[in-house]
Amino acid sequence: MSRRNRSTRLSPVAIAMALGLLVGCSSSKKPSPDPEPVTAASIQKTLDSAGLAPGVIGGRTSPIAVAGRDRQSLTRDEIRATQYTNLYDVVVALRGNWVRVRSPDSFGKSAVVQVYLDNQRLNGIEDLRTMSPVNIESVRFFDPIQASARWGLDHGAGAIFVRTAKR
Repeated sequence: MSRRNRSTRLSPVAIAMALGLLVGCSSSKKPSPDPEPVTAASIQKTLDSAGLAPGVIGGRTSPIAVAGRDRQSLTRDEIRATQYTNLYDVVVALRGNWVRVRSPDSFGKSAVVQVYLDNQRLNGIEDLRTMSPVNIESVRFFDPIQASARWGLDHGAGAIFVRTAKR
């Protein structure tokens, strides 16, 4: 191959870019307006038009949350939309990161998530297995800093606060 041919040869990428620029410049139609921003309302509208409820795929509750939802709490409607018989399974399905085992804290003890039921401290995360989701008003996760500020320094993995419905 001669030296002259090497300098005049264009790569396929360069050719594609040049054609793209030419096509874009020769277009006579007006540029399209900016697309509508994605909001929780627009996602809800799309799901409603498709006949789907948020967080439900194929009739089963999905752990995927719709944009704009509070990831630190579960409402009564979200809990009742599931088919689970205990609160532990609901939390694992909808907010699995709440019960994840964390690394040991600075004192060498493994950090476990503390559980509170209407301001009363329970033995641990396993107590959620004995709770029925039927009479639960809301469930909220407090990160370690928030939990330590509210209940004391032994909350290195955070806390789950369960509020039951008042009868």
